[in-house]
Amino acid sequence: MSRYGERYPPSSGLQLFPDPDKEEEGISPVRQPCRCTCPCNTQNTRDSGSQMDVKTISTSSGKRATFYDRWFDFSDGTSLHGFKFIFSGGRVTRAAFAVFMVLFVFKLGWQLRESVISYMEHPTSSKISVSNVEGPALVTFPTISICSHNLVSQSDLDDNPGLDLLFEMIDTWQPEVVSQIDFTDPQFAPYADFKYSDILRDGGPPSINVLQCSHFTNDCTPDLQSEKSMERELSMRGNCYRINPKGQLMGKGGDYGKLSIKLFSDLNEYSATGKKLAQVGYSVQFHDHEQYSGAIPNSYWMSPGLIYKADLSLTRETRLTPPAGRCNDTVLYNSYGRNEENSCLAQCRDDAMMRACGCVLVPPPYDPTSYTPCTLQQWSECGLTAYNGWYQDYVDVSRTEEMCYCYPSCREVFYTVSMSSSLLSRFYARDHVQFLPKGYNGTNDVLNNLVVLDILFVNTQELEIEQVVAYGWTNFLGDVGGVLGLFLGASAFSLIEFFFFVGHLFWTYVLCIWREEHQ
Repeated sequence: MSRYGERYPPSSGLQLFPDPDKEEEGISPVRQPCRCTCPCNTQNTRDSGSQMDVKTISTSSGKRATFYDRWFDFSDGTSLHGFKFIFSGGRVTRAAFAVFMVLFVFKLGWQLRESVISYMEHPTSSKISVSNVEGPALVTFPTISICSHNLVSQSDLDDNPGLDLLFEMIDTWQPEVVSQIDFTDPQFAPYADFKYSDILRDGGPPSINVLQCSHFTNDCTPDLQSEKSMERELSMRGNCYRINPKGQLMGKGGDYGKLSIKLFSDLNEYSATGKKLAQVGYSVQFHDHEQYSGAIPNSYWMSPGLIYKADLSLTRETRLTPPAGRCNDTVLYNSYGRNEENSCLAQCRDDAMMRACGCVLVPPPYDPTSYTPCTLQQWSECGLTAYNGWYQDYVDVSRTEEMCYCYPSCREVFYTVSMSSSLLSRFYARDHVQFLPKGYNGTNDVLNNLVVLDILFVNTQELEIEQVVAYGWTNFLGDVGGVLGLFLGASAFSLIEFFFFVGHLFWTYVLCIWREEHQ
């Protein structure tokens, strides 16, 4: 039995007013007994008319249970073991345990503060795992976007007098040069309404110049002539061709499953602008089939006379939504395919040009009908200025998110690429003279135009990168529970017991008295 129970047995009963027959001397009721349904009744006021004493309660025996008695009784029976030593023992013992209790409570408060701060910051970490492909050792080949560095063939420019000079001025991307174009000039006037995208489409190569294609031991050259295996994409970097556009091509790991493509650069068709480039040939990108090259900023250059080996590995990355992460799962697709940070920026650029000029240089591939292509006159008078203005604002790091609000996708598939290259041997070039198109007939022509690209997977394993919460709700509860147990010996039931006791006191000494005062 608790100490409090020994002092005040349950049979005694707590009453607001003592029985009139057992009324203590010097205490007289000033009003009728409490009729509220409180757990215990409030105390009488004294004859002197003083304020109601809310710190005591009368019993039928005339004794009063003070707040100290209540806390003494609670400390003796609670699972918070340190409390009872504050109310029992010698003076030194009580003082020492009181000091310890204050220090421990202070430490508990500080640790709770740190835990709350850590939880509210939502720290994250990356969980990396490697998985093997189930079933046969097959992997999904990426979509391979190959873009020619020659935007418009020289033969097409020769068929349109004046267009070669006009296109050369526009392709400088220099406002001071483009602003000098006068479309009232007879040599430029016929092309004022020509669309830049139409010039790329009509003047660029109608298909990629593939001399040979092999996958395993199969000849895939005829397949690249079909829309199922290759499709054309116009972008600001020119004519690009998407091999494996639907992501249906499968392969094995290592050299046995490689895809080999032999490309012909056709330097005789390079325009005056193309011949000024520091690098001729092609650029290549490896990406998921729901992405487009026009929204991918990085690519690998491939020059003629070299053989390139691309070792690929597949990586899948999963990100968290706010508040822990930054990914956006509300928009799945935009005008450049699957919604991600780069495609969002490309759409943001097009939207800015549409607002400024009512047109874009090249309509996006996924939603071309919502954007109007610029004519050469619109581009020279407005488009280039609007593009440069957007670009200057974008590279200003203080305004990037204000402009576009672009965030990473919640789930992304990308290919890690390791590129290596080597010179083509003259013996190899000599054996490929027979594959040259008309107008080329020597070993040097092969070395000056041929690009060989071998694509293979180093293994069939897939890398999974998952963003996870580093300090979540379970971590928070674990830290709080550990600190409570270490410093106060408390548990979840101890807290329930404590709050129940405080609530009981509040109900007993405050609410019941307040209700009696206002009845």
